[in-house]
Amino acid sequence: ALMEALAKHIKQDGFLATANSHAISNTAWAYATLGIHDETLMKCLAKRIMQDGFLSTLNSQAVGNTLWAYAKLGIEVEALIAAFADRIMQDGFLS
Repeated sequence: ALMEALAKHIKQDGFLATANSHAISNTAWAYATLGIHDETLMKCLAKRIMQDGFLSTLNSQAVGNTLWAYAKLGIEVEALIAAFADRIMQDGFLS
């Protein structure tokens, strides 16, 4: 019940606009770790990640944790995967 209530709050209009990269990746990781498959929540997180300039704020650990979360839950958001691939290929990202 707690995680459902939290997801409902997170999905409210405007809430994710204030979330930073650490909060987004930790949220995705937490839901995946607990095995809570909330596709709507994960798509909301993906939308936030793909907003202008946000992806560049994710470090390699945040990218890895977030990708793992989507894979663990079996949720595929093609645009997000492509955006992460571009981020990973940026010079200096993996160093």
